[in-house]
Amino acid sequence: MTSLIHMPKETQDDLRDVQGVLVLLSMALAVIASPATPVIVARVTAVMAQHTAMAWAEMLGGMIAEQGGDL
Repeated sequence: MTSLIHMPKETQDDLRDVQGVLVLLSMALAVIASPATPVIVARVTAVMAQHTAMAWAEMLGGMIAEQGGDL
């Protein structure tokens, strides 16, 4: 496995972006799971989280393909 130290700056930035999105998605899941969250808020949050995750997965798939990786 390649160390983060030896990765190009662009790759490190991309990984930091992914980390930020994963943190936000985990926060969305916490809101959805909270018993205090109204059902409509949980549903809207779930749809937004799903679309965000799908968009990022598609983008990362493209980045992996550009690097010659297998999907």
